[in-house]
Amino acid sequence: MTFIVLWMISFFIYSCAAVAPPDGGPKDETPPQFIMADPKAGSLHFNGGKVSIKFSEYIDEKSIKNAIKVSPRLDSPVETIYADDEIILDFPSDLLEDQTYVITINRNLKDERSVALGQSIQIAFSTGDIIDESSISGRVFGEDGYAVHLWKLAHGFQDSIFFTEPLYVSEADDDGYFNFKYLAPGDYVLLGIERSAAGAKLIPQRMAYGVSAKTIYSLGKNHSIEKVSLRTKRETPSLKLTHGEWIGKRWGWMYFNQELSDITFNGLTIIDSKETMQLLDFYQDEQDKKRFLLMAPDTLNSGKAILNIESVLFKEDTLLFNGKINFRVPTKIDTTHVKKIQPESTVKIRLEKDGGPTIPIVFGKPIIDVSDSAFFMAADSDTVMVDVDWINPIEIDFIPPKGWIEKTKYTFIIIADKLTPIEGKSLKDSVTYIRFDSEKKMGYGGLSGLVDLEGPHPLIELIALKKAPEIFHSTVNSGLQFQFKNIPEGPYRLTIILDRDQNGEYSYGSVQPYQPSEWFYMHPDTLDIRANWDIDVGLIRTER
Repeated sequence: MTFIVLWMISFFIYSCAAVAPPDGGPKDETPPQFIMADPKAGSLHFNGGKVSIKFSEYIDEKSIKNAIKVSPRLDSPVETIYADDEIILDFPSDLLEDQTYVITINRNLKDERSVALGQSIQIAFSTGDIIDESSISGRVFGEDGYAVHLWKLAHGFQDSIFFTEPLYVSEADDDGYFNFKYLAPGDYVLLGIERSAAGAKLIPQRMAYGVSAKTIYSLGKNHSIEKVSLRTKRETPSLKLTHGEWIGKRWGWMYFNQELSDITFNGLTIIDSKETMQLLDFYQDEQDKKRFLLMAPDTLNSGKAILNIESVLFKEDTLLFNGKINFRVPTKIDTTHVKKIQPESTVKIRLEKDGGPTIPIVFGKPIIDVSDSAFFMAADSDTVMVDVDWINPIEIDFIPPKGWIEKTKYTFIIIADKLTPIEGKSLKDSVTYIRFDSEKKMGYGGLSGLVDLEGPHPLIELIALKKAPEIFHSTVNSGLQFQFKNIPEGPYRLTIILDRDQNGEYSYGSVQPYQPSEWFYMHPDTLDIRANWDIDVGLIRTER
């Protein structure tokens, strides 16, 4: 009897201990919510000491370190104490008189399930009789996550301020909106920056950033500045020859740190292990414009080789002096087959108005000779021999002689023994087939409208919302009208730009030397271009 009683008690205890929420179910993606602060947000005559900030759920302790910032900066550090669903900040007592202090909690803060705050939080206290109530808000436009840095000017504007730690930081929400609250009257400058660099000193070569169209924002008492718009970009770094690889006895690749166009190489040579120097032919890879195919007129000796470039020119500008990289020329002779690199499978075509598009066909090594009857095209029951355009020794741009016909199946045929590669063997299969399916013809439409904007050189930018976006521009006439014709159907984003420098596109500005960006207004709605329709969007009010 005693044994049965003990067994029942043990079972009861085990059953109670085993109670747990059921497995499965939807993943918790609800961000932690700010509940309250003690002392209350907005408290006056704050003399330092502990501030408790309570959340709706337990916070991940590891996320706190980079999530909290106090503005303006304090000489003495604020101690941070973790308490499950609370964060306690212990302020020093040597605070400035009549000063509003703002605690900003950014989106690095996460709950125990690693769900981040939905947007940054600001909590203000004042050591004096009032809380400063001025604000600056706006939006950073782009596809990534952003933050905004804000500085208050004490002795006028200098561009060096952008390279200091910001006085205030606001992390934008997922739609790019930011808000600085509890600001004192004065003059301010701001900078949009990628979220990963929030609160850090700006390094232009490493961080995407964006300056505003207005240099200084002046705030009065209880004054709000709204709808500040920012766009960010990465500065183009100085051109560098990063590395190279020599694939065979006569050819290889060289790589740069950025895409290039319309450039000229002076003094492009290679010196092999026996000190033999050869001038090289070069061809840009159209699929990766950071790299160039190199071809030597004669076989190189095995071992170490040095490639030299005296200079790289873009028009009249010299982008690079004395570039140099080392190669290893292989000892073995290449006996492998050429491979067809692209396309990998059947290509689906949307016929364009000019009969295009052209489709790239890319080989794995240079082709130095092509015999007659190397290429054929079959469409329906007809097979004809075709000529092709060689973009460079590894790439063909193909389009049927009379353009694509919608809803038609094509086969491009390559006869292997008609191609001679620079080294090794031709294609492994004697006949290679590449298939194309031409779908419904692309439709085209138009878009027109009016803007309520008078200023220097208004410009309308239309960007297609697709993986490889196309960009179209239209000027605005004296009647403030704009018009786009023959635009491919699909969704677009419309932006109005004051094209101050008249270069026909948006100019982002820079931090050093400082140059403000051009003013722009991005239309809040997606515009759908329809085939054979001319859409009039009417008057666009820019709210400038």
